[in-house]
Parts: sequence; structure tokens; C-alpha cells
Amino acid sequence: MLRRAALLMAGALLGVGVIAQPADFPNRPLRLVVPYPPGGSADLVGRMVAEKMSQSLKQSVVVDNKGGASGAIGSDFVSRAAPDGYTLLVAISDTHAINPAVMPQLPYDPQKDFVPVALMATQPMVLAVGRNMPARSLSEFVAIAKQKPRNITYASNGKGGLQHLAMELFSLSAGIETLHVPYKGAAPALSDVIGGQVDALFISLQGAGGNIGSGNLRPLAMASDKRLGVAPEVPTFTESGFAQFTVTQWYGLMAPKGTPAPLVDLLNRHARAALASPDIADKLKSVGTEPAAGSPEQFRAFLAGEIKQWAGVAKSVGVRLE
Repeated sequence: MLRRAALLMAGALLGVGVIAQPADFPNRPLRLVVPYPPGGSADLVGRMVAEKMSQSLKQSVVVDNKGGASGAIGSDFVSRAAPDGYTLLVAISDTHAINPAVMPQLPYDPQKDFVPVALMATQPMVLAVGRNMPARSLSEFVAIAKQKPRNITYASNGKGGLQHLAMELFSLSAGIETLHVPYKGAAPALSDVIGGQVDALFISLQGAGGNIGSGNLRPLAMASDKRLGVAPEVPTFTESGFAQFTVTQWYGLMAPKGTPAPLVDLLNRHARAALASPDIADKLKSVGTEPAAGSPEQFRAFLAGEIKQWAGVAKSVGVRLE
């Protein structure tokens, strides 16, 4: 009776109904694979959630960074892992929505080879320009681009990534032509926009660091459905005349296909509880990231929409990575 009462109380604290927990799970540490090197935003979100889940599960959740091939190496590793709840993945926009659109030889299927556990957070992108760029608003940016097609240059952290396809999506929406300048990484792309060698880029507030506040970058519009509390002065694309234009870097928790539903539900509850904790929520919001935990079904529907959107963009502009 005491054990049953404790389980009921734990379920109430997590804010959802109690689902029968598989016998003695977890009885050993869990592995959370981040398919990128340490220090990036995916690593930040993964480590924060892992720490909280370790506390609530009463078992270690160990972060394992397996970078390479735009996140494909780590994602493929998890797709082949045993579906026992002990190996999980931090999936992001690139690994599960963009890579399938641009990599014909991708070794995993983002929908068939994984079970969505929870969408953890979303990070809207900002269209920003360097201080020497004359545009002071999104409408001015579009006007300049229409006057001189392919005269405006934009940087990205590489061909076929979110920064690249975000600008291609906006260019299609606005009816403008811009010139892509790909870099080998986000740091040199940002540096050349600040330095005036390239005009613009799509970037997250976290990726921009202090360069927006310092004036090195001028934000024109936020690709989200509302203004962010940490940057209330930046209008949305909708406010700037481009309704429904949203582009986010997102972070989700995935398990290998075949993971039993009770385990998925259990992990979902613990992930949601972690993201609802005030310290994590406040830390994420401070870098322009919104906690977004929901049900596995909601994450599955969200993923389907993202895959459809980026497949359409990649096809329209002919982006393929061999």
C-alpha cells in the first residue's frame, strides 16, 4: 500500500496519470547521445535535461557526444540501439528534418527508425545584418534585394543546413534572389557578417551571443509566432508583413524504434518534469530558447510538418549533399 501511494504521489507531481512502470526500470545508467561535439546548443539542452532526469529517475543519465556528418553519425548509432529505453537521442532540426531532405544516402529514416518521446525546446531564428548593411527593417531589406537581384549576400555554417535553407525559404516567400556564401562552421560565418564581408545571415539569439546587444549585428525580424522576452524590440516576420513565416532550431528526445509505449510514456513524463523546472526554463529563456515539452503524439505531428516543409524547400532550390 505504501509503495502504491508513493507511485501515485510521484505521478501527481509529474502532472500526468500513472502508467505502469516496466519492472525495475531503470536499473542501470541511461545514455543520452548528442550527435554533435560538446559546447553547442544541442549539448546544452541535452545536459540540462539529463541532469534533471537523473534526479527524478534515481539513475544516471550520461551524455555521450557522437558528432560528425551533420549529426548523422550519432543519430544512426541510436537508430541501431536496443529499444529498451536505455539509449536515447537529442534530435534536432538538422538531423531529423533537414538531413532527410538534402542527404540521399542518409543511413536512417527519421520517422520509421525512431520513436518520438518529447519535443524539448524550440529556438527561433533571427534574420540579422551587419552594421554596414543599410537596411533598417525587413521591408527595406526586401526592397534592396529586389532592386539588385543576387546582390545581397548571406552567410551560413554550410550548404544544406538550417541557416542555408532558412534564407532560401525566406527568399522564396519574399520573391527575392540572394547569394549564398557557405562557411565551414557558424563562427567564421558570423565573423564575416560582423566584419562586413557578407551582408546577412539567419542565426539564433544564442548563436549571436552578445553581438546584437553590442550593435555588431542588427536584427531585422524574429522567425517566431511571438516576440521573445529577452529581445522584445525585435519584431516578428508576421509583424513585418510575412505572415506564418516561422523557422526554429528545435531539440527533441527520441528513442529507437520498437521502444515499448510504457517506457516512452515514462520517459516523456520525466522529460516534461525536467523542462518544467524553473531553473531550466529560466536558463533556456535567457538564451532565446523556449521549453516546448508535450506528448509523444504532438512531437510526431510536429516532426511530420517539419519534414514536409524542408523537403519542399530543398526540392525548390535543388539542394542535395552527396
